[in-house]
Amino acid sequence: MKKWQKSLLSLLSIGYLIGLAIMLWPRVILTIMALLKRININITISSQTIVDYYGMTLIAITIIILLVILLMPSQKPDIQLSQTKRGRLALSNDGISHFIQTQLSGEGLSNIKVKIKNTRHQRRFHIVADSIYQQYAITELPRLTNTLTDKIADLLAGVNTVPIKVDMKVNQAAGGKRKATRVI
Repeated sequence: MKKWQKSLLSLLSIGYLIGLAIMLWPRVILTIMALLKRININITISSQTIVDYYGMTLIAITIIILLVILLMPSQKPDIQLSQTKRGRLALSNDGISHFIQTQLSGEGLSNIKVKIKNTRHQRRFHIVADSIYQQYAITELPRLTNTLTDKIADLLAGVNTVPIKVDMKVNQAAGGKRKATRVI
């Protein structure tokens, strides 16, 4: 799970816990309002109004989360090639990733990283690689992309007519920090 997903789920959980605590123990709101009155901060909202608005907010957030979960396309771990009585034949995303790396290894590219988004309606391949000769690799990029798209289409021939999109980048900085040796 990614950091932003963990932080979002943590915030939602804290919000739900606070909401449940307020609904189960409404005296907490009365105590907080009494403390605010002592500090000379006057709030004219009743505790039941706060509970009602907080409950409606939690219901709205829950409905939004449910819609996002239902409408978000799920990624498939493999591509089914055939299904018979004896079993199922499928090509995994890792196999396709290694196929792409093998096809690009003879083109002067190194450190090839492939990310695959395989859904029911599309197959998207995002490829990032390094090259010693950057200008030559950039001029050859359209040819490499077309060739790779054709080879992937040949590999997946006869499966179904889901569109294949290949996105290649050369010498792009990676999102994370690169490890370097430390000299003491």
